[in-house]
Amino acid sequence: MTALKWAVLLGGLLLPVTSASAAPTAAPSAAAMPRSTSPAPAPVPAPVSASAPVPVPALASAPVAAATPPVTAPRALVGGPVDQETSAGQAIADAITELDVHRARALLAAQKISSNEMTFQRVRLAIEMSDCDSAEATARTLPASPAVNALADLAQNCSRAMAGAQIVEDKARGVWVRMQDEADKVLLPLIFDVAAKARDAIARDLGVELPRPLRIELVQDLFSLSAISGLPLKAAETTGTVAVARWGRVTMLSPRAAPLGYPWQDTLAHEIAHLGLTRATRDFAPLWLQEGIAKNAEVRWRPARLLDDRINADSVALQALITGESVGVEGLGQSIALLPSADAASIAFAEVKSFMAYFIATLGRPAFRLLLADLRGIGKRDPNPALVSVTGFELQYWIAQWQNWLLTPSKDKPLPKDKPPAPAPMPVAGASDDPFEFARNARLGALFFEAERFRLAAEQFDQALKYDSDQVTLRFDAARSWLAQSKDEQAQSDLGDLAGISQLHGGWLALHGRFLRQHGDDAAANASFDLAVAVDPFNPEAACEGQSKVLRHGQPKAPPRDAVRREICRAVDGVD
Repeated sequence: MTALKWAVLLGGLLLPVTSASAAPTAAPSAAAMPRSTSPAPAPVPAPVSASAPVPVPALASAPVAAATPPVTAPRALVGGPVDQETSAGQAIADAITELDVHRARALLAAQKISSNEMTFQRVRLAIEMSDCDSAEATARTLPASPAVNALADLAQNCSRAMAGAQIVEDKARGVWVRMQDEADKVLLPLIFDVAAKARDAIARDLGVELPRPLRIELVQDLFSLSAISGLPLKAAETTGTVAVARWGRVTMLSPRAAPLGYPWQDTLAHEIAHLGLTRATRDFAPLWLQEGIAKNAEVRWRPARLLDDRINADSVALQALITGESVGVEGLGQSIALLPSADAASIAFAEVKSFMAYFIATLGRPAFRLLLADLRGIGKRDPNPALVSVTGFELQYWIAQWQNWLLTPSKDKPLPKDKPPAPAPMPVAGASDDPFEFARNARLGALFFEAERFRLAAEQFDQALKYDSDQVTLRFDAARSWLAQSKDEQAQSDLGDLAGISQLHGGWLALHGRFLRQHGDDAAANASFDLAVAVDPFNPEAACEGQSKVLRHGQPKAPPRDAVRREICRAVDGVD
């Protein structure tokens, strides 16, 4: 989940269920990036108003998806006697829950008679296939009930939010994307690539193939995210939600919706993991398993990247255990989105990530796959029967074993004595000790840069850096101001290096790549450029490999060498 944390926490539409096979529970789907750069996470503002850099994701082991269980036996909700339709209706409901839209459609087509139950399942299927217009029209024909009304309202909100949206499908890779804003089209090659690789990684890890096409909705604001997914808007604003895996698809914010972007590629991989778990367990995976596996899945689709190891989930979990701030593997409630604070959400994600990494390392992945199969086969919300079947022990035993492992000191997770207070910035010689003066320097620097008074901007940013040299955004702003004057030496000095960086910032990474290329290290430069686009693709420096218009300062155009980045740069900065 420092100043900003990207949590993707699915809360959602809670439908009352009166089915013997599906208890009323909301295990929503969510992906979140821990944003703290030390074992003690920091608070997280909502992404749409964020002005701080995106923190380095804690991906030593991976954003989010414990999807709210769909209604599987709605007859008691919509009216109609219990009769021989039960098995057919359950089979259709199960197919939809498992994301098998082809099977669900065939089963519905085989029904000889129409009924409220079958109509309800047709509504669910239409929503899963992103056909919100048909879902709304069909839902309005059913007798009113809380479940029917909720589903009809969801379909209506979805229909309105995505009216006029553009659909693009990569049939070869089996990925379908619907975008509210055509300007996001330049990201499609990357979205298709990430989605296909993440789906393949899930197949390897879980032993389950996701159906094709994999559906992704790309929206511009939290209102649309809420409308399409059913996630309460307040929960999204409180936790910094940027993506949701629900109704058989991933809905995520465009990176352009956040001022400094967010780790959208790993977030997409996180959400796809939730879909895979939903399919593998028929949505009987408990929330701690869903979130723990999804967090670990965030990096399993790709090679290691810069700064992957800057947050250690084991250390965060250990710190919380020692200080009494632990949320607990079983303390997640219905949704991490409903936890009392962003700090609690950050700790919860670290704990379940650490727990599931320990569980799989101890028992092996084959045993984990057996657990998924038993969760599906036993079909209970209580995971203990499946755990006992596979491991011989209930959840509390494994939590105790994991905690004992955490408390065993090692170089990878040193045991802290006390939780230290956050250190105050240490002003250097010549710096003001007045925080308002620091804020004034930073603000004046931004205004001077906007007015293209680059020398004055650089001077103001340098004054601010004397007070707080750890802010990656400030380092980027100062370096950019010097580069706009063609003063590379001062720029590189202010930018610093990776050793002093603990947060992801697309612009900083792009300038870092620019200097690496100047020193002849093309491989490291490309790695930095790739990560810059994976965080903030619509930042001109990130899109243009540190060579935006303002930094060329009259020099010849230098479009990115990478074809995908070249198209993004052309769209963002007008470089041909």
